[in-house]
Amino acid sequence: MYTLSKLFHLCAYEISYTQAGDSVNYAFREEGSTLYIFFQGSNSISDWVRNFWFFKKPYKDMKIPYRVHGGFLAAWKTVEDIIIKKVTEVKSTNIIRAWYSDVDFIDRPDYKFNKIVIVGYSHGGALSGFCHECVWYYRPDIRSNLFGFGFESPRFYHGFRVKKELQERWKNYTVIRNHNDIVTFAPPYLFCFTHVGKIMHIKSKGSKQYKFPKFVYSHYPENVYSALLENETGYKV
Repeated sequence: MYTLSKLFHLCAYEISYTQAGDSVNYAFREEGSTLYIFFQGSNSISDWVRNFWFFKKPYKDMKIPYRVHGGFLAAWKTVEDIIIKKVTEVKSTNIIRAWYSDVDFIDRPDYKFNKIVIVGYSHGGALSGFCHECVWYYRPDIRSNLFGFGFESPRFYHGFRVKKELQERWKNYTVIRNHNDIVTFAPPYLFCFTHVGKIMHIKSKGSKQYKFPKFVYSHYPENVYSALLENETGYKV
């Protein structure tokens, strides 16, 4: 289990990534029956060009229709099948009876992972939000043991608020914002984009040392890490 500062340090500095499609970098880290999924921050101009794309439906057949940022969706689609294959890995051919909710159960395969933690930074933060919903859909047996963190993530959900019937999908997902990091306010709310899940605000006591403008430098990984250390709560996942 890791603190938030350690999760971020892994994501930003330590993990070796694999590239999928157009500059989408992902990594898996297995620790027993826990799977950590990481998405790297922006590392190419093509990542940020996506910020100018418009909204699209994420899936063709949707019981509850909604739209998302088209650029981030295109990036997610390059890695989606890889993620689905990984989170549904089985350790045996046995069939397990598992609780689906407080009052119901399902018969499911004997999956390899019973806890999944998703972590992304910057552009990778948006991908972590898509990934969180994907795992929520394909692994209903572990919804209470699914956690996601979008460090300095841009917005990707199109709408002034997430539909009430969709909020459960990101119940354990948190966007972490350092100061007033400009990336976390993009695309603008006035363009009808918002964050999913919860927002955690962090702030470094050494913020006066930031170069001007603060809303840009607060996005830098060294400043995010410093703020996380100073705001450490002992929470581990």
